[in-house]
Amino acid sequence: MNTNKTRVLFLATVAGLFCQFSVAADAPDACSLLSSQDVAAALGAEVDAGANAGPGACRWNGRGNRPATLRINFSKARSFDIGKTPVSGYTKTPESGIGDDAYSVVGGGVVTLSVKKGAAFVIIFVQVPNASPEQTKAVEKKVALKLLKKL
Repeated sequence: MNTNKTRVLFLATVAGLFCQFSVAADAPDACSLLSSQDVAAALGAEVDAGANAGPGACRWNGRGNRPATLRINFSKARSFDIGKTPVSGYTKTPESGIGDDAYSVVGGGVVTLSVKKGAAFVIIFVQVPNASPEQTKAVEKKVALKLLKKL
């Protein structure tokens, strides 16, 4: 396994663990909000059914030649706000047209989109092999817009 891929997997795991400990008590069943067809359309690849990845979290894994992954994690307002804090080596950009507030984070080989809609706060993490950060952001935005219709 190459170093960059190892770093991405490590950071995604740490982010997932952080989100599990900071998830809102009333977070919805994340896996029920997007169908496998919704996720496949966004990722451009067939995916397995969503699997519970902890309280307020779900993960879909791509099948076949395109091992794309989508993970959504519900969190608390405080985690959302802390995520905006500048950190060396990470670019944090406000995103318009998504929910009540949204920002993307790019750095360390990882791209995430954090979105607020009403009292709901969700972090979207997409991994598509060989995709640029801009391509990944576009997929995350597509997922967010579909997801927000259900909140």
